[in-house]
Amino acid sequence: MADAFSPPPPPLPWEDPSYPRLEALYETAKLFLFRPREAASRMSQTGPLGKPILFAVLVAWVGIIATQVYQWAFRETLASLLPALYHRQELAFSKLATVVTVVFAPVWILLGLALVTLVVHLFLLLFGGASGGLQTTLRTLAYTEATQLFQVIPLVGGLVGLFWWLAVSIVALAAAHRTSVGRAAAAVLTPLGLCCLCLVAVVVFAGAALFAALGGR
Repeated sequence: MADAFSPPPPPLPWEDPSYPRLEALYETAKLFLFRPREAASRMSQTGPLGKPILFAVLVAWVGIIATQVYQWAFRETLASLLPALYHRQELAFSKLATVVTVVFAPVWILLGLALVTLVVHLFLLLFGGASGGLQTTLRTLAYTEATQLFQVIPLVGGLVGLFWWLAVSIVALAAAHRTSVGRAAAAVLTPLGLCCLCLVAVVVFAGAALFAALGGR
């Protein structure tokens, strides 16, 4: 009976208007990165979607900017060490591509979030773990974009962020939808596994076609 009268958990810092915005962004990212179950339980289940989507854009944008800066620095270093491999036009084009990628990053972040949300929610429905509805899936996955911050780590940040996202999203979705971790894991990992199988099939068929073409000569 004591649980029935226990106070509700405090809201996420990002959803609390009394928090300073930068501090709220940092504290919410930290919660989802290291305490995803608690973070999902404090997440609002209703109301406008603007705040979680804005959070996703901001943190993922930071990750993309870091990646582009590292790639640009790598190209510049390689060009200075091996100038014969790069022409001025190629370097100018790569700089322009970097600027375009950074400027239009929010568009790709939103499209990616929408696609991943639809796919994961479809599999949550298939496995019977979507009690919270599509909005809950979108909110949760928007906040798990905090894992994109790992891209500030040179070289291995993207890989670390991917595996951290898998773990965080599974735990957070299970808590948000009040379902089992197994069902949430199946909803997240099944489409990833299917994509890997399709990629392997494409490589195998392409290799077989190339082998047949070379053998026919």
